[in-house]
This record gives sequence, structure tokens and C-alpha cells, in this order.
Amino acid sequence: MALKMKSSTPIRVREVWAENLVDEFSLIKEAISRFSFVSLDTEFPGTLFLSNLDKSLLSQAPPSHNYSLMKYNVDLLKIIQLGMTLSDSQGNLPSLGTEFHYVWQFNFRDFNIEHDPYNDESIGLLERQGIDLKKNREKGIDSSDFAWMVLTSGLVFNNCSITWITFHGAYDFGFLIKILTRRELPCDMASFLGMVSFFFGVRVYDTKFMMGSISGLRGGLERVAKLLGVERTTGRRHQAGSDSLLTQQTFVRFKDSCANLDLENLNGCEGMIFGLCEGWLGFDRTPEVYIETSTRLIKPQFKEVFSV
Repeated sequence: MALKMKSSTPIRVREVWAENLVDEFSLIKEAISRFSFVSLDTEFPGTLFLSNLDKSLLSQAPPSHNYSLMKYNVDLLKIIQLGMTLSDSQGNLPSLGTEFHYVWQFNFRDFNIEHDPYNDESIGLLERQGIDLKKNREKGIDSSDFAWMVLTSGLVFNNCSITWITFHGAYDFGFLIKILTRRELPCDMASFLGMVSFFFGVRVYDTKFMMGSISGLRGGLERVAKLLGVERTTGRRHQAGSDSLLTQQTFVRFKDSCANLDLENLNGCEGMIFGLCEGWLGFDRTPEVYIETSTRLIKPQFKEVFSV
């Protein structure tokens, strides 16, 4: 039987562009005090660097190999969309005083198909799923403006107040770290994971890692959601807002029906990002990041990391 929402209230995706970025973050700032579980998804122009390992061995690849591959791709590519679903510890979504529940979809202008590298197959898929790259260029958010809003929103530097949820989240956090620091990702995995903890705190959970101990529960988000009886309730596959909601619903279903986990007490899985977590026991130094820590924050400037 497919998962039914706790409420019959319909869910809407709030599309965020440059013109309404400030207003939407004002709503997010107000909502996170009650809805402090943040589920993420990112859409980007595919991957250009591929593993040289045989496909049968990819699941056994060392974390350093996976990190290097992710770093090369994130450094090279530019984000297109980011989806964000806020919920409380029971999985309920904010209504913002209306008759609907809401999730957010941020549309970025950074990617230019005329100049920037991309994977043809991935871009074709995103366009077929309804992403309008021309509109993104004309009306989308500059990632430097998005970084400033995140840094001043209360979403980051909150340590134990915010819980972050992803599904196979290495690329999600990779793009966020790149946006927030305005730099390429660190050369070593330990520094990257240190940055994840520095910005996002200790309550970081990757559902794909968590489900590894459940026999038969394998595959991507769409497949795992179906195996758990979770139906997509709004939007389309490979649109970031809809996928962030499916990530949130899959996480709730997993902890309720498979793992019998208390959403407030997920000891043992914190910071364990799928593919990057073998042997990771935490960071022992504050990561070097390009953030002004004085009482007067300086708005970060965007730095191009690749051009052709």
C-alpha cells in the first residue's frame, strides 16, 4: 500500500527566482523554528568525469575515489536547481497560514548552455522534465545571492538545531559547500566533511547510507520510494522541489516502517554520507573556509571556477 500523507492538505511547490528570493527566505526564516528538518535535492548538468572502475566494483570503491570523482564534477559544473522541504519531527510540512502545504524550489541562473560544460543526456532529461534553461538564465537566482541568504537565514551554523536529510547526498552538499565558500572543493575528503559539519552541524543524515543494512532495499530514490510504498505527491521526477519532498517522505517512511527509528534520536548515522563515510570518525580541526566571522558579515563575491 502506498504511503498516505498525515494530512489531506495539498502540497504546492514554491518556485523561487531572483525577484522573490528575499521574500521566500523571510518565510523560511520564520518556518525553521517549528519545521527544523530540512530535506535537500539538487539538479545540475549531469556528470562529465566518470569512474574508471568496473560497474560491478563501484559499490566497493574507496571513499577517497568517490570523493575525488565528486569533487572534479562539482568544481567543473554549475547548479541549476535546489529543492528544499521543511518538516517537523513528525514529517508535517509548513502551511504558512494557507490551505496548502509548501516546499521550495530555487532556480539558478549560473548555468549557461552556450558556454558551460554539461552532459548532453542529462540536460535533455532535465528539459524533458520541464526545466526551462532559458527562463533560468533570464530570471534565475545568482548563486552568490543565494549563498548570502543561506548564511544569514539561521539554516547554517546551527549545530544541533537543524536536521539535514538527503538521499545519496554527496553532490547535494558538494554544490552547497561550493556555493557557500565561493571556492572549489577541498583536495581531501576529511576537509570536505569538516566543512559539512562546520556549516550544517552534527545532525546530517543520508537515507541511502542508513538503509544499507536492510536486505533488498537498494537503488536510487525513485526505486527505493516505490519499494517503501511512497508515491510522489506533487511535481515531477528530476525537478528539485519534488525530489526534495520525495526524499523527506522516503526518510519518514523508512524510519517508521523499516528501522523503527526515533527521528529525534538517530545516533550512529550522523554525518555518514553515502560513499564518503568509511572510516570517517569526525573532523579534528576547524575547516578553512572563506567566511567573514566578525560581527559584520561581508557579502561573498562570486568566483568563476571554470569557463570555456
